[in-house]
Amino acid sequence: CLTGPELAAAIRTGRADCGIATRAAARAAGLEFVSLAWENFDLLMRQRTYFQPSIQALIRLMAQDSFAQRAAELTGYDTSPAGQVRFFH
Repeated sequence: CLTGPELAAAIRTGRADCGIATRAAARAAGLEFVSLAWENFDLLMRQRTYFQPSIQALIRLMAQDSFAQRAAELTGYDTSPAGQVRFFH
């Protein structure tokens, strides 16, 4: 299965017993979820890209309460570090 929803459908129809997907995909399909690991994701970009309007819009979105609320609804996501800037040379 290429996506979480495809995997959930396979499990629900008995074509699969288990698989790797997000908690949100399992929850949306009414399936149980067992956490195997936590992963951190970073968005890497050039410094000049940070100032582009589309990236600034994304950063503003991640700072909104509605972003954290939606992640909480999906469960399994920690958005507290979202929008933090780490600069490396």
